Amino acid sequence: MLNRRDALMMIGAASFSRNLLGAAQASELPLRTPGLEHLGLTVPDPKAAADFYGRIFNPQLFREKDPPARFYVTVGTAYLAFGSPGNSGNTTPRVDHFCALVQDYNAQSMTKALEAAGVTVVGRGMIGDPDGIRLQLLNVPGGLAGTIVPGGRISVEQPAMYGTGLDHITLLVSDLERSTTYYRKFFGQETSRTKTPARVWFKVANTRLALEAAPAGQQPRIDHFCFNVAGFDRQKATGKLRELGAEVVPSNDEQLLRFRDPNGIVVELNAG
Repeated sequence: MLNRRDALMMIGAASFSRNLLGAAQASELPLRTPGLEHLGLTVPDPKAAADFYGRIFNPQLFREKDPPARFYVTVGTAYLAFGSPGNSGNTTPRVDHFCALVQDYNAQSMTKALEAAGVTVVGRGMIGDPDGIRLQLLNVPGGLAGTIVPGGRISVEQPAMYGTGLDHITLLVSDLERSTTYYRKFFGQETSRTKTPARVWFKVANTRLALEAAPAGQQPRIDHFCFNVAGFDRQKATGKLRELGAEVVPSNDEQLLRFRDPNGIVVELNAG
């Protein structure tokens, strides 16, 4: 039988342990991140899409060692991953997810922290926001996984330009304030807002995340992504992109070069 003093000590110890666990979970958020790293694209022909981006950024492709076929193109410290729709039934080309690296990432403790914060975990390291847009978390230093092998060099030519990494990713969301509150959990307080267009910016280490309200009639999605390019020559880049089959389109930021790839996915290029 426990006396009253022993019982109180046990209750106190249990409460202390719960507080420690809660503090440990809370410390996972906001993320301790060195930045956004890669994007996954779902397209009808992953190899053709990788060939297109390979001629722009790096003609040495990479692929998964085992099926299903998945191809990768590195862009400095970032990369693009190309997969097929499979049996999902959604054959529309799209940006499937984006990724943030996390310092000392632990999947179990992160899952507990996310669940405590009311965040939906939809898969291994994959989180769905209020609109179903998926964010993947990976441990530092990131990079291509161990299951990926060289996929062959597609050209002896130099790449059209030298990308150094991601500049920003822009999401179109159904409710700008709701999504702003949601992404504060991961990236802290937003760094700026603009009125035209209505846009919220988060600084994610040396990268950025932008949120915009989806125009009427359009679905929330990862709208576009932007790479920094060393020694950026706008005129030369425009000519090369058109030569490769891209459609150069107007940008609401005159400093950026915007284009649509052969699958209609929007990409921007920035000097940096």
